[in-house]
Amino acid sequence: MTKTIEFDIPDVPAPTNPFLGYWGAQLIVGHFSDSPKVITLSSTFVRCVFSAREDYLAATNHLRAAFQSTRALQLSEMYRSISRFELCISSMYLASRAFRRLRRCAELPPDSYVVVNGEKPAFIAPRIGDRLKVMRDTMQHIEERLAKGELRNDLPYMVQPTGEERTRNDSSQLAQTVLTIDRLRIAEHEVRFAEVVEWLGEMIVYVEKLRSLMPTRWTSSLAATAG
Repeated sequence: MTKTIEFDIPDVPAPTNPFLGYWGAQLIVGHFSDSPKVITLSSTFVRCVFSAREDYLAATNHLRAAFQSTRALQLSEMYRSISRFELCISSMYLASRAFRRLRRCAELPPDSYVVVNGEKPAFIAPRIGDRLKVMRDTMQHIEERLAKGELRNDLPYMVQPTGEERTRNDSSQLAQTVLTIDRLRIAEHEVRFAEVVEWLGEMIVYVEKLRSLMPTRWTSSLAATAG
């Protein structure tokens, strides 16, 4: 029986202005807060979201490249993809945790508090944060579970791009089954690419919100002092 591979991998929004705008303002003008805690938490969130986006884009490119050959799976590309997906999930978990702490930070300026806490983003909800955490923890501690014999033999011991396999109804097609890769699996845990993109997209929206809080050269304390 022959099999063909298809992909259901949505693209992630990849604007550069929110990240560059945030970092540029911080470098040249200053931050919207004087609190080291606020600066650290907000900057950690922005950095982790940027890293997660970059790793997702790279991972999906490597995954497609792994199946480009008509003769054999390109294992080097597959393992590059797996490594970048692992980094993506870890960065998303760290971003979610940093943003939750930022929302609770008592040192947030009043106007920033309104922007950060005006709505509750889905990516910090327990149903999402817990899934990211359990996948990240499983990736980090999978060796311990293997050594203790806690992992079933039919479960993947590293992040595995996978999906559902179905039978073709068209008898004229050479491939009799189709595997649509649309998710990641590690041990007994799964997350779909569509979910990753949805959460990352919302995180990027909040990067833009933080960027909008950054002072400009015309309103910053540095500019006022220089004047």
